[in-house]
Amino acid sequence: MRVKDALVLVALSLVVGWVVVESKPAVRDPLAWGELPQVDTIKQDTVKQDTVISVKGKKALFIGDSHSAADYGWQHQLCKKTKMTYLNTAVGGKQTAWMVEQARAKVTEYFDYCFIYGGANDMAGNRPPMKSVKNIQAIVNMCNRHGVTPIVITGFDPVTCINIKGRDVYKGYPQRYAKFQRYLVDSIKGAVVIETHCISKTDCGDFLCHMTATGHKKMALCIIDKLNLKIYENTSSKKKHQEKELRVNQNSKVTVKQSVVEVDK
Repeated sequence: MRVKDALVLVALSLVVGWVVVESKPAVRDPLAWGELPQVDTIKQDTVKQDTVISVKGKKALFIGDSHSAADYGWQHQLCKKTKMTYLNTAVGGKQTAWMVEQARAKVTEYFDYCFIYGGANDMAGNRPPMKSVKNIQAIVNMCNRHGVTPIVITGFDPVTCINIKGRDVYKGYPQRYAKFQRYLVDSIKGAVVIETHCISKTDCGDFLCHMTATGHKKMALCIIDKLNLKIYENTSSKKKHQEKELRVNQNSKVTVKQSVVEVDK
């Protein structure tokens, strides 16, 4: 074989080998950064993914303030419906600077996901929105360094849900909070950002919109819907519901039968 022919064969073998390596399928986490169809965020008008994602058995970390601190709040319902286990570090009244310290202490390779929902207390305290956004970005960066998928929650619509009438101390708070949320959507890099304007004023328990039970339920379902997560139905609850329906149907049949008999008489 001539030297020229040999060199051509070597070159072809290298090209074919490269194509085989590049085309080898990789196993990925569908919620991991870069695997979603959006460049940076999931927005309200995003087209839903076709594939339902199962996160059963995954471990979630929650970092936030009072809007995530309720014992059976949205974070608990989210994990219960999707069968994730979780650690909730949220504490009422805390600002994003405190959340950064929590992230330093708690974010490890142990967790698969980190849900980040904060900023309300910063904005109520007249903090510049972009400074708080940088704190959220710092948490996102920590998550990525540890291989944890960060998911940032914007929260309810502050302009429609917060009622500051007669409370001058909160003047400008809804507008600052709205600006902060917009910066989250437009500026955060390396995370999934979910705009959760799914809460109405009737779902607020007070003028600052600490959510009622209906609000927490809506928030959990909104996040599940935006991430297209699989819901695992509680079989015991389903069984109880079926038994209740059976009793109702049986009682209805008895009532109808008795009514017919009375008419015949």
